[in-house]
Order: sequence, then C-alpha cells, then structure tokens
Amino acid sequence: MTSLHRIFSDQRGALFGLDARIALAIFGILSVVAGVSIVTSVDGTRGQVLADELSQTSQALESFHHDLKTDIFLTLVTPTEKAAFQALYDNSVIMESNNLKARWNGPYVKSSSNIHPRYGAISLTKAGPTHTSPCTPTEICYLYVVYSNVKADIARKANEVLDGSDENDPQNQGRLQWSRGDEGTNERLYYRAIRALSSTMDY
Repeated sequence: MTSLHRIFSDQRGALFGLDARIALAIFGILSVVAGVSIVTSVDGTRGQVLADELSQTSQALESFHHDLKTDIFLTLVTPTEKAAFQALYDNSVIMESNNLKARWNGPYVKSSSNIHPRYGAISLTKAGPTHTSPCTPTEICYLYVVYSNVKADIARKANEVLDGSDENDPQNQGRLQWSRGDEGTNERLYYRAIRALSSTMDY
C-alpha cells in the first residue's frame, strides 16, 4: 500500500512539475509578445515626434531665410554643415557683414546643441531632389536636415507620417530619405526641408 501511495505521489509531483514548466513557457511567450508590442508602440510614437521635429526645423529655415534674405550657408563665418544648423540657434557663427547678424532674429529652433539626445549629430547639407544627387545650376537645390543615427523602425514611421506608405523606394524618394548610419546598424536621415537660395556648395 505504501509503495502504491508513493507511486501516485510521484506521478502527481511529476505532473505538477510539467504543469509548472508549461505555464512558465506560456508566460515567457506572452512576455516576448507583449515586449514586442510595447517596443513597436514606442517606436511609432517616437517616429511621429521625429516627423514633427523635422517639420518644425523646415519652418525654422523658412523664417531664417525670410529674416536674412540670404542662403544660410552664405551667412556663415565658416561654412560647414554643423555651423549651418548651429546658425538656427546661435548667431555667433553668422557674419557681421551686410547686417546679416543684425537681421538674425532667432533662436529659430529649441535646440541649444547640434547633438540630439536620441538621434546623434544634427547638421544641414545641400543636395538635389535626392540626398545623393549634388546641387547643379540646372537642378533645384534643396536644404536637407540630417540626423546621423536613427533607429530603422523610427525612421520608417517618420517616413510614413511625412511621405505616406505608397513609395516604391522610400530610402531615396519623398522628403524623408536615408542611408546607413554612422554605427552601421541605424539610419542616417535626410529630410528635404526647403529650397536653397543658392546652389553653391563651397563648404
């Protein structure tokens, strides 16, 4: 009788252990699914916020050009892509000549640095209709806002907000384009903000 009781006890223990392992496995799967859902939701929100930031920077460039009446690169003491973005919040990079610094009515953006807390270095550059095509006298030249290090899923969400979801080649079409970023895993974003006032690329 004792042996029979022991057998049933062992079986119950084994079944309990199996049930526990199954429950833990299910819990683990649900945790992974929930984690993916949370990350996807966060990336979607950040993509929306990034799209808004880029649109606001485009408006800031419009205001800068309205005030100074000169292409932003032609207002700089030392024309560089970093200094061009800096000119939106710091007039120390603006030339005194032609009353350029006097006409500066910024800051035009909320930033006080060209390093974004999440997306690496911010700069401005010039290019044609795509970020890989140079400005030429016969093509429309654009100012692009560049973010150096953006997570791919966030970039794609921002692109969906700004350009829609029907592009055949979103990396090279529309206002928001990208290429492989500095660290090799994330993206370098190029936002085609506004038309440049000059096709000169001496920087």
